[in-house]
Amino acid sequence: MNKLYLSFAAAFLAAGAMVTTEAQETVERIKTALDFKKAAMYQSNKAPKIGGVTRVSEATVTLPWFENFEDEETFENFTVIDGNDDFATWEWSDGVAQYFSLLSEDSADDWLITPGFEMTGGKSYQISFRARSYDFESPEEFSAWLGNAPEADAMTIEVVETTTVAQDNFLNYDVTIKAEADGVYYLGIHCTSDPEDSFTLDIDDISIKEAAVETAPGEVTDLTIIPDPEGALKATITFTTPTITTDGTPLMALTKVEIYRNDVNLIKTFDAPAADEQLTYVDEGPSNGDNHYTITPYNEAGEGKSTKLSLFIGEDMPCAPKNITQKVSGTDVILTWEDEPLGWNGHYINTSKLKYNIWESNDGINVTEVAKGVTEKSYTIEDRAEQGKQKQTIFVVQAESSSGTGSRGYSNNIVLGKSDELPFNESFAEGKIHNNWFLKSDDSKDKAEFIDADQNGDGGAIQLSGHEMGCTVNLYSSKVWIKDEAKLKLSFWYRSPADGTLTVGLSKDFEELKTQGVDPSDEWKQVNMDLSDMTTNEYGQILFSYKSGTEPCLIDNVVLTSTTSGIDNILNGESDVEVIERYGIDGTRVADDYRGVVIESLSDGTFRKNIMR
Repeated sequence: MNKLYLSFAAAFLAAGAMVTTEAQETVERIKTALDFKKAAMYQSNKAPKIGGVTRVSEATVTLPWFENFEDEETFENFTVIDGNDDFATWEWSDGVAQYFSLLSEDSADDWLITPGFEMTGGKSYQISFRARSYDFESPEEFSAWLGNAPEADAMTIEVVETTTVAQDNFLNYDVTIKAEADGVYYLGIHCTSDPEDSFTLDIDDISIKEAAVETAPGEVTDLTIIPDPEGALKATITFTTPTITTDGTPLMALTKVEIYRNDVNLIKTFDAPAADEQLTYVDEGPSNGDNHYTITPYNEAGEGKSTKLSLFIGEDMPCAPKNITQKVSGTDVILTWEDEPLGWNGHYINTSKLKYNIWESNDGINVTEVAKGVTEKSYTIEDRAEQGKQKQTIFVVQAESSSGTGSRGYSNNIVLGKSDELPFNESFAEGKIHNNWFLKSDDSKDKAEFIDADQNGDGGAIQLSGHEMGCTVNLYSSKVWIKDEAKLKLSFWYRSPADGTLTVGLSKDFEELKTQGVDPSDEWKQVNMDLSDMTTNEYGQILFSYKSGTEPCLIDNVVLTSTTSGIDNILNGESDVEVIERYGIDGTRVADDYRGVVIESLSDGTFRKNIMR
C-alpha cells in the first residue's frame, strides 16, 4: 500500500536536553486516500480478532432474493471463511460486506458465501452484485463461484472469473447462468487480493432471481444517467427500449418499463411504450452519494432482462486543502491554502460554499482549535508569531461541504514564539544546549551529538554526521530578533574534513537567507561573518548545513551579536565585563598571563581588542 509521510522540517532539541540522534517523524498517514475518520472507525468499532475467523451459516433463502446489507443482523446468515487464518477477513461495515486487508501480510484467501437457495436444473438465473475498492490506487482481486455447500472446496461453478476492481465507485457484475441440476446452491465471493496495495473490497446489492424467459424482452440500450452538474440531488435517466427478446427474435410489444433506485425503490413506470423508443426520466429523489439504478422491460411473457448502472449523485465530500502555507508578517501568522477542484470521489464540489476548520499543532497529532467555519481561503492569527515559548508549529486545515467534512491538510513547519534577543551565545558547555536548536536531515540515522573535544575548554561541542557520504544534515538555531540592527555579526569555531562541505549563515523559517561555504580545516578555525544586510528581517536562525564527508563536522562557541567583532577599542587593565576567552592575533587561545595584543571574548557576546601588559 502506498503510504504518505508528513514530517516536520526539523526535530526539536530542547534547551538543556541531550541532542536527539533521529529526525522526529511526527505524522504517518496510512495513505493519501485513507480518511482519518475511517481509520478511527476501525480502531474504535472493530474488536481485534484473536485468531482466524471461519463462521458457517446454515441459513437458506427463497428466490428471488436480494441483500443490500442495510441490516447488520442479516450478515450473520453468510458463511465467512478465513482461508489463511491471517486476522483479516470479511465483516459487515456501514451497509456493505467488506474485506479489510490493512493488517494482512499474505495474499487474501477469504470467502463470503451467501445463504443457500434452490435452483432448478435447466433453468437460467440472473446473478448480480456490485463491487468496489477503496480507490484507484488500491486494486482488489476477487472471483465468484457457485457450489452445493457453504465450503471453499464446494465452490466449483465459475460465475465471475478472477478479476480486479480499482475504483471507489461501485462496478456492476451481472451474469446469467444455467443450473446444471436441481439442488441447493450457494454463491461465494472469493477475495485473493495482494496486501501490498489493497485496502478494502466492498460487496453490495447481491441479487439472485430466475432469468427472463426466451420470449421476454431483452435489455434496454443506450442507457445514460447524468447527475446534475452543480451537485443538486437529481439525475437525468435516458435509454432506448429493446427491439428484441432475450432469444434474439423481434419484440412485438412492451407492457411497461420500470426504473428502480437501489433495487427497492420503484421510482418510475412507463406504461406500454413502443419498441425502440427513447425514454427520459428525471429522478429528483436520489441520496447524496452512490446510487444504483435498475431498468427492467416487461411484455406479456413477463419480466425481461434488467440493466443496471451505479453512479455518484450530489456534492462530493471535499479533499484535503492543498498548498497550505503559513507565513509570518510582522507579529502575525497568515495562513493561505487552495482547494482541490474535485471531491474525495472525483466528483463535483461547490468550492464557493466550502467552509474551513483550522487547528494548531506542535507534533502533527495533538491539535488545538484555532477557528471553525472560515469562509475565505486565508486566515490571519494576530500576534501569534511572537507569543509564548518557541516551538516548531504546523497548522491543520479541513474543508467542510454540505455532504460532510473532508480530510485534513498540513501546512509547512516554522518556529513560532517569542524570539531570543541579541546577543545569542551557544558554546555547548558541559555537553548541553542552552538555547533551542532544530535538526533537519535526510535520514533518521543522521546525527547531531555532543562531544567533549571542544574548542574553548568548557566541556562541550557538537558534531554533525550523516548516515552516508554526501547526505545533508542541517542544524538551525532558535529564532533571534534582528530587526533594524545597524550591525549583525556571526562568529563560530569549526572543524570540517576535506571531503565534506560546511555551509553557514542565516535562515528564516527554515529557508536560507544568506549563506557561505567555509574552507575545510583539520584544526579548530574561527569564522566571522557579516550579516548586517539581513536586518530588514524581523528575525533569523543561524544555519549550519553539512554535506557529509568521511568524518563528522564539529561546531563550537557560536555567537550572533549586533556589536562588531572588529577592533573597536584598545583597553588597558581591568573591565566590568567578564572575559570568557582571550585569543592571539593568529586566532589561537592564549593564557591569562599572556603579554601583548589579544582579542577578548566577553560575557555580553561582544569582542574587543586589548593590550595585556
